[in-house]
Amino acid sequence: MTKAGFTIPFKGLSLGNHSFDFEVGQAFFESFAYFEGISGSLKAHVDLLKESRLMNLDFQIEGNINLPCDRCLERFDQPVTGRFRLIVRFGDTFVEESDEVIVLPFSESNIALDQYLFEYISIILPLQNIHPDDENGESGCNITMTGQLNQYAKQKEDPRWEVLKKLKRK
Repeated sequence: MTKAGFTIPFKGLSLGNHSFDFEVGQAFFESFAYFEGISGSLKAHVDLLKESRLMNLDFQIEGNINLPCDRCLERFDQPVTGRFRLIVRFGDTFVEESDEVIVLPFSESNIALDQYLFEYISIILPLQNIHPDDENGESGCNITMTGQLNQYAKQKEDPRWEVLKKLKRK
């Protein structure tokens, strides 16, 4: 059983193109410990091309993810989008041949997409979670918090650094 119910029952599908839409919400994010403190609302559209010996799945993911800002700790919505491809071949046992190619046993009738959605969403998350600038080019961060952080940064420097700086100058 999959964590959030993102499966495609491909066994009864005819050869050709098929489309599936999934809503990725809070239940999905809570089912993975990696997404702790992250929420969001995403739409995942999957185009499946079924052929006799393989399937080609094209994923289009877009929506907003609510993240804590790395700079001021206030939450904000980050728009995200991404396109991914998964090729599914059939064989005797399950094998991950590469990031884009897997082999499913002939006996399988469904493909669970939870893990693939997790990986794709992880890839489209920004490396740094920082409020985007407003229309005037100013930081969207909480001014009170950034002021406190700037004040803390201006406090007296640790005297041990001076000794190290002298060594560097030699």
